[in-house]
Amino acid sequence: MNNFIKGAVVCAITLPPSISTATQSNAIDIACGQTYTVVSGDTLSGISLRAYGSLLYQPIYTANVDTIGANPDMIYIGQNFMVPCLSDDGTVVAAVEDQLIFTFNKASAPPFIINSGIVDAYLAEIAEVTEGRVTFVDPEVMNRDHAAQLDLVTSGAVDATYALNSHLAGSHPLLQLSMEPMFGGSAEQTAVSMWRLHEDYLAKADYFPEAELLGFIASPAAHIWRDESMPVVAGEGIAAKNDYAIPYFDGLDTRGPAAMRAEVADWTATYEATHDNDPTFFLAHGAAIALGIWNEESTVSVMEVDNGLYTPTFSVVMSNDAWAQISDEDQAAIREVSGEALAHRSAAWDDFDNSFRSRMLDLGLNFAKADKALLDDLWLSSLTDLNAWTQAATDLGIPANEAVNAYLADLRSLENRLMYRSDETYVDQHPFVTGGL
Repeated sequence: MNNFIKGAVVCAITLPPSISTATQSNAIDIACGQTYTVVSGDTLSGISLRAYGSLLYQPIYTANVDTIGANPDMIYIGQNFMVPCLSDDGTVVAAVEDQLIFTFNKASAPPFIINSGIVDAYLAEIAEVTEGRVTFVDPEVMNRDHAAQLDLVTSGAVDATYALNSHLAGSHPLLQLSMEPMFGGSAEQTAVSMWRLHEDYLAKADYFPEAELLGFIASPAAHIWRDESMPVVAGEGIAAKNDYAIPYFDGLDTRGPAAMRAEVADWTATYEATHDNDPTFFLAHGAAIALGIWNEESTVSVMEVDNGLYTPTFSVVMSNDAWAQISDEDQAAIREVSGEALAHRSAAWDDFDNSFRSRMLDLGLNFAKADKALLDDLWLSSLTDLNAWTQAATDLGIPANEAVNAYLADLRSLENRLMYRSDETYVDQHPFVTGGL
């Protein structure tokens, strides 16, 4: 079967374009002036409902007739439409003069939370604050290789993207701070603290000259998952016991849960056949359930470390050439909705992960909070690995001790952004430094 959509579903039945049998919401969640990519179940009327709150699809069809062709019933998965903006009387708003249209490559699949909950809204806000003068569309072919994202921008293959910072460890060591134990937290808490570190210290050293750095996005922190028969204790060197670094961003969000569950199951079976102990995983809650690490029948439990075994972050970047095309006025407007404002959008990822956590608790997840002894153990392990970061910062003329302590102070000031703080079982232990390193 091909990928053409006739009516509301992928099948051989054609429905009138003004009728959608798919479940629809009156919520307007498609921004006008943007490119929309067709997914399974879409109809023009359904897209219109989500863009305008109306089933009248004619403005979208008229604006894209060259792409769609003579039959408005015939749209296909992956097809891109420009969703025009409408005035109060329903007429299409004229195109903006001197409009700049840039490509934004999204390394994760469209439904993944970094796109649906963060980036899509951010790009729509840029179009809004620049009054349509700066907009972003998908490239003709989306590159899902997270390791290639910065190169795509610097080579001119795309204009903008988000790059997973752990893939930039060799070229950008200063972006790796949140990957140390106890140096992260919730997605929002970490992204905001990282941006403040950038603004107050790192940016003064011009450590990211390859592209315009617009902001950071973070995912929730990774916790410790393993069989209940193997309790996590201080002194065992837990920070080095991530037996399988599951390709979360290079697999789950690109290849999908089913493929990754099969891969993890095969790996686990091989591990258990050759080891006397069960494996240890470092994951956020959503990843643990999506990958089959935890289910209702399993004896796997989680040891939660609020400030994380590590907290992945992404850099949102735009090519220097593309950025230079934007007027000073629009650059200023974009900066207003980028930086710390963009970092706060990472709260959507916290909400996403917490929804999984709540569901898992309802289904019987056994969890514990790291006690002070374990937190101290993790803290000491991070200090050992911090030498490389402080040396890289010092080499660039950055006051490393001052910068680290300012970053930790920001994490503390944002503790209210952590999830789960209403839990009665929360252990209020935070072995942060209070003086110099």
